[in-house]
Amino acid sequence: MNEKVKIFKALGDETRLRIVSYLLMKDCCACNFTSRINKDQTTISRHLKILVEAGILKNEKDGRNIVYSIKDEYVKKFLKCVGVKSDENCCNESCQV
Repeated sequence: MNEKVKIFKALGDETRLRIVSYLLMKDCCACNFTSRINKDQTTISRHLKILVEAGILKNEKDGRNIVYSIKDEYVKKFLKCVGVKSDENCCNESCQV
C-alpha cells in the first residue's frame, strides 16, 4: 500500500486523531489513553499499532510501560499542516511518563 494512503487511512479515525492530538503535546504511556479516550486497552492498543505502522508514531519501552510519541519533527509539522490540533487538555498528571 502506498505510504501516503497508509498515513491518511490511519488519520481517518476519530480515536486515532484524538491519540495523535494528545501526543502532539506530550509523550504518553499507552496505559494512560484508556481513561482519556474512554476505550478499553485492547482497542487502544490496536489503534496505536495502526499509527506506528503508518509511520506516525514511535514507541519506546520504559520499564513495564510503553511510551508513545510522534515519530519526528517532520511528522509533527505534517500533522499540523493537515489540520491536526494539539489537545491542550492532555497534559495533566495522568499523562506523566
